[in-house]
Parts: sequence; structure tokens; C-alpha cells
Amino acid sequence: MCKGPGTTTQVETDAARLGEAYCGRRKEGKMMSSPVRTDLAAIPDAGLHADVEPVVLRDGSSVMIRPLAAGDEAAIIGWFAALGDETRYERFFATLKQLSPRTVSELARVDHVDHEAIAAVAPDGTTVAIARYIRIANPRVAEVAVAVADAWRGRGIAGMLLERLARRAQSAGIERFKALCLSTNHTIIRLLGRLGPTTIGPPVGGLVDVQIDLASRDIAQRPVENTPRA
Repeated sequence: MCKGPGTTTQVETDAARLGEAYCGRRKEGKMMSSPVRTDLAAIPDAGLHADVEPVVLRDGSSVMIRPLAAGDEAAIIGWFAALGDETRYERFFATLKQLSPRTVSELARVDHVDHEAIAAVAPDGTTVAIARYIRIANPRVAEVAVAVADAWRGRGIAGMLLERLARRAQSAGIERFKALCLSTNHTIIRLLGRLGPTTIGPPVGGLVDVQIDLASRDIAQRPVENTPRA
């Protein structure tokens, strides 16, 4: 949900803890430079190598899709550095120049059951997208979020990550995703709608509550796509 007035640290912490998706539009602050690159071989549990999946995108470029390893803070820092100001605001509900160490630590605290994150990694090792869910009070429900580096948007990465995330969520016993989105953010609403039957609440302050039913999905009959959709 959108956060009210508060310190940057409070907003960052809440957004990281809840894994909230897309809200608001502002264009302030500056981009971080020098993206951090991740050496997959150096990560202790890099999602298990069997889960590292090469994918060719619609423009011919390629990425490696993998679960984010617990404690992989370098990947999160590099991913955030590649997000533009507007994308950062959509994802974190605040104009942030950088993530606090506490937020980075929380975002890296994945356990692949209650808190899952899947990343797309460019050939040079830069993490260019992360999709995640965090199970909330109701153990059958999780909040979902995704953000793609500005230079890599429009290539189908978000949809591919969300599909894989939904499959993992189902395997973990999660039956419903929820996300709060801009009512005008038709792209993310459309991508979420591909995951399963979707209910969109009435706009309130320019925002809509999106609920996605995962329970009706048949994992066996829904193969994972290796080619992004248009």
C-alpha cells in the first residue's frame, strides 16, 4: 500500500518487508552509478545451479534467470542502481537515492518458501530485474512485486519472472497474490492478470487493489515459457 509521511528509512523498511508493488509516479533524485555485478559461482546457494536458466529475449538479447540467493546483497544493490527514478518510486513508494543497509539486508533475507525472489542477470553479471513475493498474515496469501532495470524494460522479462514466481508460490502453498497498483498502470495489471483469474478493486486515490487467484492454476498444464510474450 502507499505509505504516509515518514522518514526515508521507515518507508524503505516497510516497502521491503511487505514486498509491495507499483504505486505513484514521481521523477526526482538522481540515478546511482557503477552497477554492481554478481559472480554466480561465488554465491553460496545461488538458487542451486539446477535452477539457473538461460533465456533468449524477444530482441535477441539473453539473461540468466535464477532464484536470488539468501544474503546476495550485491545483486540487490546492482539491481537498484539500474532502476530509474520513476521506476524506483513505483517500486518503493519513495524517491530514493540509495537503499539503506537495513533494507538491503531485508530484501536479501529470502528463504524460498515464505519469501521468494527470482532475478534476471545480464551476460555481464549485472542483476537487471527482480520479482518477489512475501507471504503475509494469511499463510495462503502473498504480496507480489517486480521491477526491471530501465534499459531492459520492454523485452518481456517481468512477465517471465512473474510466471516462475507464481509457480514457486503455488508449490509453497500460496493460493493468492495481491498487489496495489496505479489504476493507470495497465502494463503491470495486464502482466498480473496473466497469472490467473484476477479481481481489480475500484480506484481509491488513483490506486487499485489487484488480487490474483493462483489456486485455480494447473501447474502441470501450464508450461513455463522460455520465450517472452509480446
